[in-house]
Amino acid sequence: MMIVVKRNLILANKWVCLSDSDRDYIKSLLKDDKKSKALSRKLDDADKRITVQSAKGKGRELQKWVCIRIAKLIDIPFDNKDDNCKIHSREMGQSGVDVILRDEALKKFPFSIECKSTESINLRDFIQQAKSNQKEGTDWMVVIRTKSISDVIVVMSWDSFEKLYKGEINV
Repeated sequence: MMIVVKRNLILANKWVCLSDSDRDYIKSLLKDDKKSKALSRKLDDADKRITVQSAKGKGRELQKWVCIRIAKLIDIPFDNKDDNCKIHSREMGQSGVDVILRDEALKKFPFSIECKSTESINLRDFIQQAKSNQKEGTDWMVVIRTKSISDVIVVMSWDSFEKLYKGEINV
């Protein structure tokens, strides 16, 4: 993390976690000018939680992204408007896997996928949810997107990774 203080302007090139006292201290250093007020607003906005609607939108976007990537990997078309498509993004709020794979798609990509677009990563809960939704004959997989990590990441068991690496899972 790098924070540069130059001529009363604070710039950061990474996500920074600040305690309430840190935030208050930084605000006390700010002057009464346009740039300082903008930074003060950003510090205040950092406390605001994302709305449920926005959170669901982020999750829906990640699920569709995963569907598109799987479709390219296994060369099966993805059309989320077709409920019977071999690759389908589950509607928000429904129980079960987040990415529905049917027939040939499931044979080519035998994973039960849980998608998480979040800033707080709780692997234990994510893995537990993926395992509880795991379909018979598949391995569980968690796909995570977060602002603090530039790449979308995949979490799976070592056994699943070994099978994939050895070619026992033909993707």
